[in-house]
Amino acid sequence: MSSIISNHLHQKLLLMAVAIGMFLDGLDGSIVTIILPRISESFNIDTGTASWVIITYLLMMAGLILIIGKTAERGHIKSLFLGGVCVFTLGSVACGISPDFGLLLSFRVIQGVGAAMIAATASLLCVTYLPKNMLGMALGAISMSVSLGVVAGPAIGGFISQYLSWHWAFLINLPIGILILPFAMYIIPPDMPRENRSFDHIGAVFLFGLMASGVFVLERISHLKISDWQILLSGLLCMIFFILFLYRERSYQSPLINIRLFRLWSFSATLILFLIFGCVSMGIFYLLPFFLQAAMSFDPAMAGLYLLIPPVVTAIIGVPVGRWSDRAGRKPFAIAASLGSIAATAIFMSIIPETGFILLPLGLVLTGLFMGFMGGPVASWVVDNAPPDEKGTGSSLMITSVYLGSAIGTALFATFFTWGIATEGIVAFSDLNPIEFMQGFHFSMTAGLFLSVLALVISVIVREKKDITSTQLEGDS
Repeated sequence: MSSIISNHLHQKLLLMAVAIGMFLDGLDGSIVTIILPRISESFNIDTGTASWVIITYLLMMAGLILIIGKTAERGHIKSLFLGGVCVFTLGSVACGISPDFGLLLSFRVIQGVGAAMIAATASLLCVTYLPKNMLGMALGAISMSVSLGVVAGPAIGGFISQYLSWHWAFLINLPIGILILPFAMYIIPPDMPRENRSFDHIGAVFLFGLMASGVFVLERISHLKISDWQILLSGLLCMIFFILFLYRERSYQSPLINIRLFRLWSFSATLILFLIFGCVSMGIFYLLPFFLQAAMSFDPAMAGLYLLIPPVVTAIIGVPVGRWSDRAGRKPFAIAASLGSIAATAIFMSIIPETGFILLPLGLVLTGLFMGFMGGPVASWVVDNAPPDEKGTGSSLMITSVYLGSAIGTALFATFFTWGIATEGIVAFSDLNPIEFMQGFHFSMTAGLFLSVLALVISVIVREKKDITSTQLEGDS
């Protein structure tokens, strides 16, 4: 029996439910960046510690999307989507009423789990229940919903932080969650569980442990130093999880990831390229709100308006650039993204408050151009370089790299910022003087510039896609 919805009204309502869910995902990913300075002041913590508000959320997304997607494919799409909305909404409320930073991080983890459940099932709902002639439009609508959330986040967050309090940036999700839940319950068709297939739960645990321990080391090393027992233990665990994951995936009959994919130079290189771009873009967005409020003396509302510039530029050029890359190839746009990233980080590593009104808009526009050139073309380049029968795995790894790259970028830029302020011990954000802040900001952007140069090198040396077969995958070394 076909699962495709034939009623045109129901098709549109299903797409609306999915789009609202993804709007929440995009909104929450960007609204938090603008309120980080206020959170830092509220709990009297440094910028590196505050970064865990972003990192915990992104880490849950990166670690769970692949796992939840595999579970949803067994016929549990509706229950996972609805469960995701519930978990995300409850986690948001808990974040909004958190009395201390530790509880905020704990509830942020819960919120990230819910967001991963929504993101992992959104596109699958469209693929499963909508006709093929609607699929392109549906996936485009999902992408646009995320973009609208990302665009609205800084402005809404800035207004909330300026005129209410940072708590409302989380509580705003409650009415949206309450509205979407009964609507989605009605419009999404019932689950149709399929034949149970083997699932690599142990491999999933190893992969998540590898990500979590590695990101912890990257962010905390500047606070605890390399000789600290927490860093040594986490580094050791990261290596152990890596070895166990490799062994498990090579020996298990139905692995979570076909690691032979990484034998393909073009696939591995473009996946690393996409990860680097995610690191740089999120690192910039993590530190810019601090710069706008601490160095430029903008209030949160004004800072939010400035942070609208990159996503608006990206939204304008994103679709045309994606179409052009289908005809002209992915490589030219990857090179253009690298050059845009180099130019943006070069501006931010040299900017000072006195020249900010001139250089800041230029840097923000270049950031938007870099993200627009990177988004569709480089994401497609990753999938293009996967063999035909591994396109699904390639797509899942590409999505995972978006969130993992963002988590790593936040951790890396936080670490370089702490190293760059050149003070003894860890200093709360509210206690930093402008000179110390700018030293840390410039040092972080210098690291971003080096990453951008590395991205340019990879973009130049990787060749355009050729047809890749399963035989090549097995025989490549």
